[in-house]
Amino acid sequence: MFNRPFWAQSPAETSRRPQYAGSWYESNPEKLKAQLKEYLDNAQAIPDTASCSNLHPQNREFKQPILAIISPHAGYKYSGQTAAYSYKVAAKQKNIKRIFLLGPSHHVAVRGVALPQNSSFATPLGEIDLDKETIDELKTYPMFCVNSNVHNIEHSLELQLPYIKYCFPAAKLIPIVIGHLEDESEARLIGEILKGYVGKNDLVIVSSDFTHYGPRYGFTPFDSYSSKKIAELDSEAFQHLSALDLDGFIEFLHRTNDTICGMYPCQVLQALLPQESHGTAVKYANSQDIAKDDAENSVSYIGIVFSGGEWPEDPAKVRPAKEIVKLSQAERKSLLDLARKTIDVYVKEHRTATPSELGINITPAMKACFGVFVTLTITAPGKEDDHDHDGLRGCIGSIYPVKPLWKAVQENAIGSCSRDHRFESVREDELSKLTIDINVLTPPRRVASYNDIVIGRDGVILSKDKHQAVFLPQVAVEWKWNLSQTLSQLAQKAGLHRDDWRDGCKFDIFQSEEIR
Repeated sequence: MFNRPFWAQSPAETSRRPQYAGSWYESNPEKLKAQLKEYLDNAQAIPDTASCSNLHPQNREFKQPILAIISPHAGYKYSGQTAAYSYKVAAKQKNIKRIFLLGPSHHVAVRGVALPQNSSFATPLGEIDLDKETIDELKTYPMFCVNSNVHNIEHSLELQLPYIKYCFPAAKLIPIVIGHLEDESEARLIGEILKGYVGKNDLVIVSSDFTHYGPRYGFTPFDSYSSKKIAELDSEAFQHLSALDLDGFIEFLHRTNDTICGMYPCQVLQALLPQESHGTAVKYANSQDIAKDDAENSVSYIGIVFSGGEWPEDPAKVRPAKEIVKLSQAERKSLLDLARKTIDVYVKEHRTATPSELGINITPAMKACFGVFVTLTITAPGKEDDHDHDGLRGCIGSIYPVKPLWKAVQENAIGSCSRDHRFESVREDELSKLTIDINVLTPPRRVASYNDIVIGRDGVILSKDKHQAVFLPQVAVEWKWNLSQTLSQLAQKAGLHRDDWRDGCKFDIFQSEEIR
């Protein structure tokens, strides 16, 4: 049963069957156990300093507990030994009860996060039960969806399963395939959501290979194959990952176009880990170390363990809110003061002042993560009821709850006064005339149809192909639009034809609390 082709998986099956056993790794249980034992026994001196010296001359030591590992996912002939180094370190923890397994999608184009609908994942060594309760919770968040078609044929997760079953036989699994992410804010959003679920006795495993070099992969930045230059690429990637430098890692990827297949899961891991943690390389290898018959192509593998700090005892305490934050009148006034004073200092001095410098006390409610829009207007006397938007001076926001409320207010206040491409920056002589609106958003959630949208209650995000646009809830009310008029305007704002919302569009809705 373990060597059936991937298309033989039935949607009704509750257990995902292995698709690569018997080809990429052993399908016979006893042979597979022997194979894994051999790899783990071979992982003696950890880290393997000889191989890791190619990556970083000052590789930091790992500590206990191990919070996460990165492990490769090629056929075991090529990467099984490298994976063993990461698993051998992690397996020293005997109290692992759940594993969050993150990997990329190689075969199906997917946006955001795909979760399975299965109840277990099968391996030649036995079933691994899924934590269905947590999966059901996660699928209610923005960027998360259920898509078993992705999971049924994805090898990046499957290649980790035998090691997981062998090293952590009683642990439950939360398999997560991470597809395309538009930018770092989406990685931070997914990381913030997962922070609300990863706790003590959990382990995060990211499945990723590193540089894919050669004509086969469309990546030939050098005149000819050079293991030294490939190691330099891998070393820079590792340095950013080790330091949890998400911005640096993304800049590196854009600058080099390095072909790290698990780039998106790695970004989410950086956003998820405690800031005091760091990565330690325990093994570095290249496919040409094993098979030298192909002189033009290679894939790199790095085993990395992350330690320092701990997962929280009760992750639910940092879980992103699904409802609007309950703010007192004093807190609402403080946020408006924060926005106004931040804008004043930025316009006059071109710098961002700290809340304490501005005399603003940050309360616990203001530290919760929410999406925020800041809107600036200058309304002429006598035209307070005129909504032709002649008085708009800037509107910038972040839809997803990736930053604390106070920080999102500050950043979007500065963006609204200086980075809205539709307007010139706010001048110093305009500061006393500004009206400031702050909209605090609930996390967006996908609806099945535009008929589920309620005008006046819901803000709307319209997406089609690479086009996207958003309206806050009050926009349709101010303009006295009905649903079809709202969606026509939204489609045009996204750069689509006004009737394109009727077919092929996806809609996310959110609610908003306006502070004015």
